[in-house]
Formats: sequence, C-alpha cells, structure tokens
Amino acid sequence: MKMSEREMSEEITAPADTDLDTLKLKVRRSVLLLAWPAVVEMVLQMSVGIADMVMVGRLGAAALASVEITNRLITMFVAVFSAISTGATALVARHIGAEEPLEANKVARQSLVIAFMIALLISAVGLIWAEDLTRFMLIFGEEVDQEVVLLGSKYLAIVSASLPLAMVMLVVNAILRGAGDTKTPMWITFFINILNIIGNYVFIFGKLGFPALGVAGAALSSALSRSLGGLIVLLIIFRGNYVINLSLSGDYRPDWQVIKRVLNIGIPAALEQFVMRGGQMLYGMIVAGMGTTVIAAHAIALTAESLSFMPGFGFALASMTLAGQSLGANDPERAEMSVNEAAKIAMTSMSIMGLIFFLWAEPVISLFTSDSEVLPLASVALRIVAVSQPALAWVMVLSGGLRGAGDTRYVLYIMAAGVWGFRIPLAQVLGVWLGLGLVGAWLAMIIDLFVRMALFVHRFRGGKWKMLSI
Repeated sequence: MKMSEREMSEEITAPADTDLDTLKLKVRRSVLLLAWPAVVEMVLQMSVGIADMVMVGRLGAAALASVEITNRLITMFVAVFSAISTGATALVARHIGAEEPLEANKVARQSLVIAFMIALLISAVGLIWAEDLTRFMLIFGEEVDQEVVLLGSKYLAIVSASLPLAMVMLVVNAILRGAGDTKTPMWITFFINILNIIGNYVFIFGKLGFPALGVAGAALSSALSRSLGGLIVLLIIFRGNYVINLSLSGDYRPDWQVIKRVLNIGIPAALEQFVMRGGQMLYGMIVAGMGTTVIAAHAIALTAESLSFMPGFGFALASMTLAGQSLGANDPERAEMSVNEAAKIAMTSMSIMGLIFFLWAEPVISLFTSDSEVLPLASVALRIVAVSQPALAWVMVLSGGLRGAGDTRYVLYIMAAGVWGFRIPLAQVLGVWLGLGLVGAWLAMIIDLFVRMALFVHRFRGGKWKMLSI
C-alpha cells in the first residue's frame, strides 16, 4: 500500500523504539520516499536547460555562448532567494517535526511576501541594464564578440521579466519540501518542462505561424513556462495541502520576528550562493577570456555534467527535510542517520554517472553539438569531471543536511574556502598562466570539489550541527 505524505511525516518523527537495523530500513525508506520525486524534478529541471542548449546549439557557437554567460547572471539573481527558500524549508521542517502547523503556515506567508518584493526589484535591474550586464561578463576577453552581447542582452531582458513569478515558484516549492511534499514540485516542474520544450520548438525555429526568434525565442519560452508555473503553485498553496494551507484573508503584514528567524538561517545560505555563483561567474569569465569556441565547449560540458546532479539534488533535498523534521522532533540520531543514508545512495548513483561520462564522453557530448571544434574539447572536460562525481555527491548531500539543521554559516565557510581558495586561483594558474586552457580550468574544479568534500565530512562527523537552536 502506498504511503501518504502525512503517514511518511509521522514515520519520520516516530520515536526510535526499534533495533538499529530496523531503524535504518525505516530511515532509508523515508529518504527514498522524499528523494525520488525530487530526483524526477531535477531530471525535468535539467531538461529545461538541456532543451535550451540542444535547440540553441543548432544556431551556432555565438548563440550558445550568449545563453551560457547570460544564465550565469540569472543564477546570481536566483542566489538572492536562497535566503528565503533555505530559511523557509528549515523552519517549516522544524515546525512540522514539532507538530506546529500554524507556525509553519506563518513562516510560509512571510516568506512569500519577502520573495515577491525582492523579485520585483531584481527583475527591474535585469530589464534596465541587460546589455551592460552582458557586456560585463565578457570583460576578460581580448575582444568582445558583439553578436554574443546582442543575443545575450535580449535573452537576459526577456527572462528578467518573468522573475517575480519564477521566484515565487522557487520559494513555494521550498516550503512544500519542508513540509515533506516533494511530489507537488515534481509535477509542476514536469508541466513547465513540457511547455518549455514546445515553446522552444515554436519560438526558436518559427513554427505554427510564429516568426523564428532564435535565442530570444528560447528566452521567451522559458519566461512563459516559468511564469505559468508560478501562477500554478500559488493556486495550489492557497487551495491548501495537508499541512500548508494559506488564505487571502491571512495576515500578510511583515512579522519581523518571523522574518528574522527566516533570515538568520537564510542570509548565510544566500551569502553561500553568492560566494558560489560569484565564484562560478568569475570562473566563467576566466573561461570566456579563452574565446567563443571554449565558451561553447564549457557550456555544453557543464550541461552534460548536470545530468549527474539529479540524484545528488534529490537526496540533498531529502536530507535537508529529514534533518530538519528529525531535529524538530528532538531525535538528532535519526537526523544523522538520514543524512548518512542519503549520502551513500547518492554516491553510488553519481559514481555510475561518472563512469558513463568517462567511458562515453563523445556520444554524450554529441547529443548537444556536432561542431568539430567544440565536441572534442567538451569531451575532454567531461572526462576530467567524471572522476569527481563521488566527491560531488557527498558535497551536495552533507551540505543539504547541514542546511536543514540550520547550520548554514559553516556551509558558507566551506563554499568560500573551496571556490575562492582553490577553484578560481587554480583556474587562472592552470588554465591561463600555464596555458592548459579549458583542461586546466576543469582540473581546478575537481580539486575544489575534493577539498569541500573533506571539509563537509569533518563538520558533519563533529556533530555540532545537531545542537543548533533556530
């Protein structure tokens, strides 16, 4: 018989009154029940980016480069909302574990208000300064490709217009995951993914009577699908699920005590995202200075590697929710066991993906491009990153568990040490000064991942995260 979301939540927070082996089986079942919809959601979410890359890839290297550098900027915008989504997930999970649904609903209301207001501001920035921001991303190049600037600025402006509803969708999904509902975000992502693929076909290539818009068509398709997704999640959360149930008559005036609790957890998480995204942006700018062909190869290799993120993402979300709910129920040992089980399963899955990347790099890359210069370069990069997949699994899942416990400051410190202490300087040294190009930049990436894995394992085994009060 299929377990309901409520039954799953009750099992997660049940007293540990069984022997260790039975308890591990229960924990593993809870991990899998939460993780599989999140894994499917990640598959679908990655498919949106992959669909863009596959279709835009048919337009040439300049089109690919413009989408790559513009998406780097958009991920920086999205990083702001980590302050809200991470705080909301951790607090909702704690309140659900402590059987306090009214408090969970209060956190949800305040999180939505903050998210929408910030999204309006960021959307305006992206619309007004689209060309300047795109040009800034190319400052490390000896010569700015004007075609990349033109295409990228159009893409950024169109996607920026959709940010308010897109970010609302992001935050609502985080709230639902904190409540133990990973299925609703999965179905929403499935819907917008299908809509985006259809929109890409219609708007990029000019079908069904629409003009061929190229890169702008990819942006329009993404903007429309994500905006509709935002409207749908609002309808869902106001209609109510088994725990989170908002209404228009609720109190949406700022409650600074609740907002402070959300931001105490969320601001370090947002800073972590800024550290990571800012590092990735600078890292991408170093790569961008190597030329349009290298940018295209880098973009395609990253998109191909994103296939491996699916299990890591799903089990990271499961560990985040289970850690928060277990600590809310005053069961730190179950919290630790949940994160450990999630990490082991993720490592196995991602190691298999790494083996596939290493053995069949060219066939994987050929799904995205047939360019004779881009394909071999991207294939070498994919083989390099294949060896780091086990480390990436531990990084993703342990950081998720620490976030669920509210230990977001330490996650920030580790991210800063890895990305800024190793990835960026080594990318400059190996890729530029020693002349290894994209190969050197990707070697820097995997060194960063192994360093972060060691630091996360040290923090997790220390156990201080189990004693945090949020």
